[in-house]
Amino acid sequence: MSYNANKPENALIRAKELVKIHQIPSALSLLYEVLIARKYKTWSLTYENIMVYYLDLCIEGKKSREVKDGLHQYRNLTQTSAPGSLEKVINYLIKRAETMVDDAKALSPTSTESTEVGDLEAQATPESILMSTMNSDHTSEVVQRLTVLPALKFLWEVYRSVLDILKTHSRLALVYHSTASAAFKFCATNSRKTEFRRLCDMLRSHLSNLHKFGATAAMREQNANKLKGWDGWTHESIEMHLNTRFEQLSIAGTMEQYSEGFRTVENIYEIMQLSRRQPRSKILATYYEKLTHIFWVSQNHLFHSYASYKYFVLCRDHNKSMTESTLTTLATNVLLSAMCIPSGRVGKKGDIDNTAEEDQRKEKDQRMANLLGFSSDPTREALLMELENKGIIGLCTEESRELYKILEKRGNPLTLVGNCLPLISGIDSKFRPRIRTVVVTKLLKGLGKVYSTITIDGLMKLCKGLEMSFAGVEEILYEAVSEGLIKVRVDHRGGCLKFGQGGMESERLKSQLVTLAKALTNIVEEKSNEDLDLEGLVEDRARFFAQVKAGLDEENAQCLERKAEIERRKEEWERDLQKKEAEAEAKRVADNEKKKKEAEDRVKQEARNREKEKQIKIFNEMENTKKKAILAKLGKKLSDYGADTSLKDLNADDLAREHMDLVQKEKDDTESKTKDAAKRLDYVTRAIRIEELPIREKQRQEQEEKLKKEHENGMEKQLKAEKQKWTKQSEKKKIFDAIGVFKYMPDFEAKIMAERRKVHEADCKKAEEDARNAAMEAKIERAKLARDDAIRQARDEEERREREEKERREKRERDEKGGKEEKVTER
Repeated sequence: MSYNANKPENALIRAKELVKIHQIPSALSLLYEVLIARKYKTWSLTYENIMVYYLDLCIEGKKSREVKDGLHQYRNLTQTSAPGSLEKVINYLIKRAETMVDDAKALSPTSTESTEVGDLEAQATPESILMSTMNSDHTSEVVQRLTVLPALKFLWEVYRSVLDILKTHSRLALVYHSTASAAFKFCATNSRKTEFRRLCDMLRSHLSNLHKFGATAAMREQNANKLKGWDGWTHESIEMHLNTRFEQLSIAGTMEQYSEGFRTVENIYEIMQLSRRQPRSKILATYYEKLTHIFWVSQNHLFHSYASYKYFVLCRDHNKSMTESTLTTLATNVLLSAMCIPSGRVGKKGDIDNTAEEDQRKEKDQRMANLLGFSSDPTREALLMELENKGIIGLCTEESRELYKILEKRGNPLTLVGNCLPLISGIDSKFRPRIRTVVVTKLLKGLGKVYSTITIDGLMKLCKGLEMSFAGVEEILYEAVSEGLIKVRVDHRGGCLKFGQGGMESERLKSQLVTLAKALTNIVEEKSNEDLDLEGLVEDRARFFAQVKAGLDEENAQCLERKAEIERRKEEWERDLQKKEAEAEAKRVADNEKKKKEAEDRVKQEARNREKEKQIKIFNEMENTKKKAILAKLGKKLSDYGADTSLKDLNADDLAREHMDLVQKEKDDTESKTKDAAKRLDYVTRAIRIEELPIREKQRQEQEEKLKKEHENGMEKQLKAEKQKWTKQSEKKKIFDAIGVFKYMPDFEAKIMAERRKVHEADCKKAEEDARNAAMEAKIERAKLARDDAIRQARDEEERREREEKERREKRERDEKGGKEEKVTER
């Protein structure tokens, strides 16, 4: 029987044999060829065993690239026919990789942190190798570098490969999201911030591709090759994506990756927009709860307060098990977060210097408003007014309400700090630093309305009790001035603060004319001692002022024209600058794209070259293996063909022909020997039968005589026994006739039959009675069954009517509840 190594069963056996002789690369190549073979493309359990064994070999050698290639081929094989097998294989791979990491960490003599390596994907450089030799704890460093680090790299590559393979597989969406969750835990446990950012970028790229190519059925059909296995957006898939992003947001907060947290929030908002119906209240509450944390860390107090307000409304309306204390705590947090918002700017709206800054702020605020579901920019005043109108302030604690009244309603700057101090100690410690800042800002604004100047010592006396130095107050002062909340200058030489609208530059410019007038007056006084024609000087001065007055309008027009020209040139310069920047940016992007494309082409060409070299190497190894096998079958050695002969010099086809000739010769010799033996056996058998024929005839005659004698003796004995039996029965009959037994037999039979008839008639009557009773009982039973069926049908009909009425009532309640939620969302 011929041996085909590409058949799955034979390939698995051959791979195990290669592993036993330490030919693991050849075994991997053989198994990979089976996975990519076009001849056997129907999935069977053998393929699953092959894939598991293939992964075991890759895990032992930490070959992440081979793992990814094998999983790609196995996904193509099982995507439609056996997705459960792919899930089983992936779970097995992840479990083995995680176990390998745990074992590697257990071998480390010290708890060396994995954060010592900044990037798991970075290759070892000569500098890193040189620095590793200078470590004092050489044993732990070696264990870390040789066991823990490769295991972490392999596990990271496994997570990436699985996520890349399952990114469009709807049937294994649960495995995709569980793998993403495991990858998040891996990054958090090992403090892998770089890998966490890459993981977030990968998931964001997957989501972007699903948006780009699979938003509608027409787009999915048009881009079927790019989204193999993707069934479109469903309510379950949207909910799984949301849960994954919520976990990503939580890990981002834990690892202090707040930029990724903002991007994750935007992804969550995009996913929510995909659903045609409003997400569940629990999901929305989780969403706003995460937003509050992100906004608080980023010090965006306006949107932190609005997110807290949204979270409070959802919990109050939908969490029926919420206690009064929890509701009070949430309401207090909303009020305190609203008080933490900086008040409005005091600068002019048309300030040219702040235009770009204002545009950026508005753009950012609009983005945040979209995340919270607002169509316009929310404000501090609108939020506080809504809290008052809806009675939420009344649900807060006494301390927070009183603090709100002091800061918002009555604000005497001289007693502000003293009134707020006992109340600040009663609020949550989370809000205390920000509330102190708000109190100081409120104090400075109040002092600016009452005083034009205040000493630093006087200000610090008013701030007594806040546990704050002047450096802290000055920092708050700087932030307030930079945000446009107040106008104040600090005079350290004079030890005071000066409130007002003008700055230092404006004061200097305002005194320029006065300085010029004083200088001219001094010159006139110096010249007054000389002999001057005062009347002529007066006339010249009058004439000069008349000329100045006559040309005042023209000079004013020239100044305005000059200003317009300056503005025009400034705008042209800015446009030219923007154009040059745009051209430079476009050129840079084009150069980057070109370099990226060249790099990709180079990588692809190198991959093709490596693949070609790999195939050539595999082919040569298979040819050498084939030649060795043929030589072994021929019973020859390589030296039989010459001392300097190598396997490369031999031709596999010539060896195969030689082997076939040898096999054919052995076959012909065997057939010739078999024919000769058969002919010789035929002659011997015929001679034996001719010789034994008379002997068999004699034996037959003797056997016939023997059987005949035995038959005659048996018949004679049987006749004698029958005759004796007849004689005995005749003697018994004579005895019965003598005593008259046979004449009484008719009477005896009649008597017996009469008794039997009576018993038979009684049995018949009883059987008829039993039959009538059974028929009556059956009739009664049928009536009972009919009555029970009627009762059961009536009960089922009543239950059906009650169920339909309950469903209609629940649907009406859901519709009313949905209408209320829509109204809340609109507000």
